[in-house]
Amino acid sequence: MSSHIEVERLSKTYRHPMKVWKVIEAVKELSFTTGPGEIVGFVGHNGAGKTTTIKMLMGFVAPTAGRISLFGKAPGDPAALRRLGFLPERPYFYSHLSGRELLRYFCGLSDIPAAAAKGRIETTLKTVGLADAGDLTLANYSKGMLQRIGIAQAIIHDPELVVMDEPMSGLDPIGRREVKDIIRELKKNGKAVLFSSHILGDIEDLSDRILIIEKGVRRSFGTLAEIIPRENIGWRVSFAAPEKDRDALFAAFKGLRVANGLFTATFASEQEMNAALTAVMERRHTVIEAGPLYPTLEEVVFRMQERNGTEVTHG
Repeated sequence: MSSHIEVERLSKTYRHPMKVWKVIEAVKELSFTTGPGEIVGFVGHNGAGKTTTIKMLMGFVAPTAGRISLFGKAPGDPAALRRLGFLPERPYFYSHLSGRELLRYFCGLSDIPAAAAKGRIETTLKTVGLADAGDLTLANYSKGMLQRIGIAQAIIHDPELVVMDEPMSGLDPIGRREVKDIIRELKKNGKAVLFSSHILGDIEDLSDRILIIEKGVRRSFGTLAEIIPRENIGWRVSFAAPEKDRDALFAAFKGLRVANGLFTATFASEQEMNAALTAVMERRHTVIEAGPLYPTLEEVVFRMQERNGTEVTHG
């Protein structure tokens, strides 16, 4: 599988704005790759180095050391940029333009012929849920609508990879759900997405693989199952059973919980879960779910920070 992004030992240092003798290490020897059709969640607390890394990927900031390749090209190469879409953390657009006018402008920047631009604009507005708001000026857009038109400009030229810096930042739950639905739709349409966030639930919901950095250093990169130590995984069995069997079940399964007629038992090992599963089936109860019970990504990051002796910070 060819890589969209290849980052090798990437570093970025700055001089402190007030103490010129002090060096700030924003990113330290960071390495990772991403491939076609996958969603990669880039997670870390505010100041971890996510935005600096994305700026280097986009060619806005030169790295101090290391190598970046986008589709086999250097950052900023026109051949790579044609295959790439970008949503910055704080997008700014001229508020007197309508949604359609803004997208027409970006069609021009992307060299999309006028004959094709109209259909492309309508399709993109529909994709981001703004088909009925295309003629409104951006001054009348809500924060969520502005975020969606920002995604629209990032995908108007049909890129293979979309990079988004904090796409859910500042949105209410409805706005966050709308943006997450768009990201899922991009993947469904064969696009790859790299997005940064400090909202761990969003990372957990969307990502095929998760890149965790702390103070510019990569702490983990992989699927949720790969980045969680096996000893932190629990096991559970959920099943439906008649109310008349409640007392017998509570006696048989330690720590059993029940809600709306659904019984759930949790275990420390897969062997214990399998034994309970056998017992449930012997009683002819209906098994609803059986399998691993992962800690939340928030708990994973917290444990990483505890091991490294750092303070837990949420943005």
